[in-house]
Amino acid sequence: MTALVETAYVPVLPWDVMTEKGDLQNMRPVQLPLVIGYGFSGVVSKVGALRSSNLIGQRVIGANPAGAMQERIASNLPPLLFKVPDNVRLRDAATLIGGADAALMAVNTMQVSSGDTVLVTGASGGVRTYLIQLLKMVGAHVEALASPPNFDFLKKLGVDDLVDYSADVTTQLANLPHANKVIDTVGRLDLLEAIIAATRHFDLLSLSTTTFPEHTQDQTFQFANGSIGLNGYKRLLNWLSDGTLQAHVQTILPVEQIKQAQHQLVEEHSHGRILIKF
Repeated sequence: MTALVETAYVPVLPWDVMTEKGDLQNMRPVQLPLVIGYGFSGVVSKVGALRSSNLIGQRVIGANPAGAMQERIASNLPPLLFKVPDNVRLRDAATLIGGADAALMAVNTMQVSSGDTVLVTGASGGVRTYLIQLLKMVGAHVEALASPPNFDFLKKLGVDDLVDYSADVTTQLANLPHANKVIDTVGRLDLLEAIIAATRHFDLLSLSTTTFPEHTQDQTFQFANGSIGLNGYKRLLNWLSDGTLQAHVQTILPVEQIKQAQHQLVEEHSHGRILIKF
């Protein structure tokens, strides 16, 4: 069932950094050393006896739970490999796994629709850039907690209202339309506490933490880390192909600079996904 993929790009994910720091022992109990990386894009070079030879030469994206940061990936799970449309660059397609998929899962889980006002925390990274686009697709009013250097970028993505997370968040939120839904992508308890203090009657979904501050009965909290299914990935690829979604790549670095890439992810303001090129 194996398909051998020559790796082109691997996204640098917070998931890897948090794993290396030991922050995810409850969800991902691993021991170092390990091969990092999860999603990838590339070209199929060989297939096993039980895989179609038509795959050879196909441009694909996929997921490799055992680690994607390697020159060649043996994909043994047919459902985790998706053909990339001819007009979509492999670098752009690589941003979907660990980015757009998490964003689509959040929008689906929260059942966001037209008329909702959604507050997004940490709105400029690889997940958040897709999240904002998907929220606008369904007609939501979007408020974003971010840093001022990212404001112009976020406005171009379609954010309606911006909140400076380095200033008084509670006061700023009190002067904006009431957000009935919150999607948290950073897991900072101080920001969650400020939201609780300023906003009543909301549902919150976090992609980053299972630990929540004390809150009132009309404020619901949940952590989500689910799947969008095979059709979800096909939809995302089609949206990239027809221009409904835009990929945002901040930096592309060679694999020899993976350490620098992770430092950039943690220490610098993000305008999209950081990719490693093979």
